[in-house]
Amino acid sequence: MINPFKTFEDSLKTHISERALKELPFRWSEKTRSYHNVNHLVNIIEDIGENPNFKSLYVYEKQALLLAAFFHDVIYDPKKSNNEDESIRYFKASYTGGNGQMLKLVTDLIETTKHRKRPVNNLKRIFWDADNAKFKGSYEEFLKIEKQLEKEYSFESKKSYKEKRLKFLEQNMGLFGSVGDRNIKKLIEYIKKL
Repeated sequence: MINPFKTFEDSLKTHISERALKELPFRWSEKTRSYHNVNHLVNIIEDIGENPNFKSLYVYEKQALLLAAFFHDVIYDPKKSNNEDESIRYFKASYTGGNGQMLKLVTDLIETTKHRKRPVNNLKRIFWDADNAKFKGSYEEFLKIEKQLEKEYSFESKKSYKEKRLKFLEQNMGLFGSVGDRNIKKLIEYIKKL
């Protein structure tokens, strides 16, 4: 696995503060993260790069996607429901690039991850698809993620966790094609038996 903080250090340096650059690896490696960790970050960066529309993007759009990847879950506390908003706030405080358009673009990209609707806008769709790519992967990978999420939310009662996860999964039916729907249905059955 690549070290995203080293690999993209030069790109990040041109847009964010030295303090944020130093904090990013620690934030993404917090002990409370079983799924929303460095592996998730790397997967998103790879999924963005593999998107067929990526090559035709402008450099500043690619930079915006990279920044959104690094900052969309930079604040992640499974006990809270405002992680995206806090991540946006952290990005705004860390951004030193001086380009208002870039600031808005990255903020909008992070914002899209809050919604269970596939965006129409090309750039937002690339980012949203990358953040949700595992819905269309193998069921084994999907189940592995579920177990990581169970660990992340181990502070909740089993009953509460099940109710929230089932509701979330049902909201995703029809968003990821037949493979995604099959994975979701299978996972729903798995969670019901917990």
